[in-house]
Amino acid sequence: MMQKIWRFIPTFPCIFKLATNLYCPACGGTRAALAFLRLDFLTSLKCNPTFTYLVLIAGWLAVGAAVRKTGKGTGEIFRFRMWMLYVGLAIFFGFGILRDIGLYFYHYDYLGDFY
Repeated sequence: MMQKIWRFIPTFPCIFKLATNLYCPACGGTRAALAFLRLDFLTSLKCNPTFTYLVLIAGWLAVGAAVRKTGKGTGEIFRFRMWMLYVGLAIFFGFGILRDIGLYFYHYDYLGDFY
C-alpha cells in the first residue's frame, strides 16, 4: 500500500544538503511520517522528532476543539499557547544541530545518506 502512495509523492533534492554536505533540520521528516504511519514510533523519533511533536500538538488541539464543539466545557486548557511554538522550534533546530554535529565530527549517519 505504501509503495503505491510513495509513487505519487514528488521527491526534490535538499538544496541545503547539496550545498553543505549536512542535513537540514527538516531532513528525515518524510521518513519520520512514514515510520509513524507504520506505528514505528522509535524510528519516527530517530528520523526527525519534530513530526511526532507536531502530531501530539495537533491531537491536543483537536481534543480542545472537540470539547468546545460538544459544549461540555470551554476547553481552555487545550488552546494553543506560544510555548508550544517555542518548544517546536527548539526541537526543530536543536535536533538539526545535534544531528549535524554527530554527522560532521563522529560520522554518525542514522539516515544513511552520507556514509
